[in-house]
Amino acid sequence: MKITMRKLLLLDADIVIDLHTLGLFGKIGKAYDVFLSRTVFEEARYYKKNGAKIEIDIRDASIIENIDLENLKKVQREAKEARLGIDPGESTSIAYLIKTEELIFCTCDQAAIKLISYMELEKRAISLEKALRSAGYHEKNLYPRHHEKIFRNCVKEGKALRVLFKRLVQR
Repeated sequence: MKITMRKLLLLDADIVIDLHTLGLFGKIGKAYDVFLSRTVFEEARYYKKNGAKIEIDIRDASIIENIDLENLKKVQREAKEARLGIDPGESTSIAYLIKTEELIFCTCDQAAIKLISYMELEKRAISLEKALRSAGYHEKNLYPRHHEKIFRNCVKEGKALRVLFKRLVQR
């Protein structure tokens, strides 16, 4: 009997909200163990569907309470250096990503993806499209910001920013 470990997926608030809007949160929950930073958990409280504000139920997700302050400061420093505006939810998630090898971060925020690449963490991040494909979902009803192509372009831009700004800082 072969035992396979479920992948651990750290979600951003936009991903949580979009998955609920599209009715796909359950698909991710069946394929991955879902983690959220406390900040993301508090940001992702509601989504809109047919004009109604619906409360998000994410009780099954594991909530990350303790974010290392030094890692959070590093994320903020790196974001400032790269001239990228990062929301608190993404900042705390990336700070936690620095600390752990097991999690894969799923976000569709372009600045966050660029920062992940800038910080050389892109191998520990995934687009929503790719995460859903791994979960067996192959429909085309995702928003453009979820596509692998957009994710890859942001990773390239983050690498370019790294070359530009890291070189400037070293001078």
